[in-house]
Amino acid sequence: MRAFQRALKRTKIGVWYTEGFHPHLYLNFALPLSLGYESLCECVDFRLLEDIPFEELAARVGAALPAGFGVVSAGAPVMKVSEIHRADYEIAFSCPGHGEEEARAAWKGCFDRPEIPVLKKTKRGERVVDLRPEIEISALSYEDGRFRFRARLAAGCNETVNPALLFDAFSEFSGLPADDISVTRTAVYRENGEIFR
Repeated sequence: MRAFQRALKRTKIGVWYTEGFHPHLYLNFALPLSLGYESLCECVDFRLLEDIPFEELAARVGAALPAGFGVVSAGAPVMKVSEIHRADYEIAFSCPGHGEEEARAAWKGCFDRPEIPVLKKTKRGERVVDLRPEIEISALSYEDGRFRFRARLAAGCNETVNPALLFDAFSEFSGLPADDISVTRTAVYRENGEIFR
């Protein structure tokens, strides 16, 4: 959020600020990431106060962003945030102190169950949810001491599954630790499978 706010200020492009005693630049990220996650597919909305070609807008904002950030494209809003239904992730982790076969068997045992209960904490309190209908997970691969897999998880207004819940379920079921976790979101979808934009 701060990186985009600062980048837009650097561009000197006329953008809309909230009204009131402390006006601030209005930005809306469609599906905010958890701290420490990476993404290849973020969508952010903001309102312009001047006409500027979208190609120029993308180039100017991209040039003002810090290293590691980039703008793929700019355009008028096409879809509503309420249409977000699923998201894809590439995830890697290690299981220190445990061999590949032991960890692989524990993972399979956890996620092959017909129900995968896990405690989910929200602003409205805690509740137990069943992850089974909300997740699709590819088979584990193993290289350089880390497991890797892809997951398609529920996302959006109705239900959102944070990838961290997968590891909560795994550790609860198996008693094995998951460490050195990295998560990269690679795509966001509408209910009909269309890429969100």
